[in-house]
Amino acid sequence: MVLTDVDNVATLPAFAALDVQAVLADERRGASIQLDETYFRGQKLAMDAVETATTLTERRNIAVQSHQLHDQIQLDFDSLTHENLRSASTKYRELLQRLPEVQYLKQQFPGTCFVLPEWLRTPERVNYGARIYFFREDDSPEPVDVLDWNIDAVIADDRAAFERYQGALHGYPECCIEFFSEYERGANAGPELEAVEPIVEYIDTEALPTDETPPPSIDSIIDGIFETPHVYAFFAREFFPEPGCEQARRRGTAIYDSLCDSYPEPIVKDYFRINTGWSYLMAKATTPEAKSATRPTPGSIGREHLLFFLPLAVTMQQYRSIER
Repeated sequence: MVLTDVDNVATLPAFAALDVQAVLADERRGASIQLDETYFRGQKLAMDAVETATTLTERRNIAVQSHQLHDQIQLDFDSLTHENLRSASTKYRELLQRLPEVQYLKQQFPGTCFVLPEWLRTPERVNYGARIYFFREDDSPEPVDVLDWNIDAVIADDRAAFERYQGALHGYPECCIEFFSEYERGANAGPELEAVEPIVEYIDTEALPTDETPPPSIDSIIDGIFETPHVYAFFAREFFPEPGCEQARRRGTAIYDSLCDSYPEPIVKDYFRINTGWSYLMAKATTPEAKSATRPTPGSIGREHLLFFLPLAVTMQQYRSIER
């Protein structure tokens, strides 16, 4: 039996599978996953929560083992130079490529997939993490080029330059890339907050789960959002579109229709709702009153948000078992 692209991506976490399906359908150039605490913890929590967990033992072990190995990686360098960052990047990437999670994702994705270190310069320090990229085989950049853009931006202390480059890699509209990278940030203003303004009225913040309450259905948190065409602009995870951007809306509508050709519409609808909810929570985390700009935790946008950390094929099984 020959597996199709849809079959292959269905083994990826649902949120990533739908992202990369748009790439394979030539609706976007590329997609990526940040390999961090949220990613690994989300998979473990989701697989521990579902009744079919026994069938996910191997998948769970891959995620847990990779999380443990990644947490053990320690990097250091004497001074902030191109040479030192490239040397540290080479060592880090060699370790990342050995992670079972990275090997699994590369094996399952029917295109070009590679993992890279990602550096972020702040006033206090240089932070590092990892990101795995997904492209069609005929439209992939060279990994070294992506890394060089990142290192050059860190050395020059020009984060916006790398943001623009990454935006193009992810297939975001040029106007949205410029909106985000050139925004004049202030104490109470940023592109994230302005980007989510058109959809704020559809998010019931009082229904958001807390540490003491289990996540409710996303239906009670984000309802009626498809009454506005702005929802289609949030066609990718971790994307902040320029408010009112028609190009983003049209691209999102095309991606929505393309995904509905392959997957049940309730899952596609929740994919867009989770995207908008993620962007809203991340935008709120950038405000001065927020304690830290942490990424939304798994389940913070409802039960469905947690289910989207399962392999897409399992997520679809869960949806079929739920009355919606």
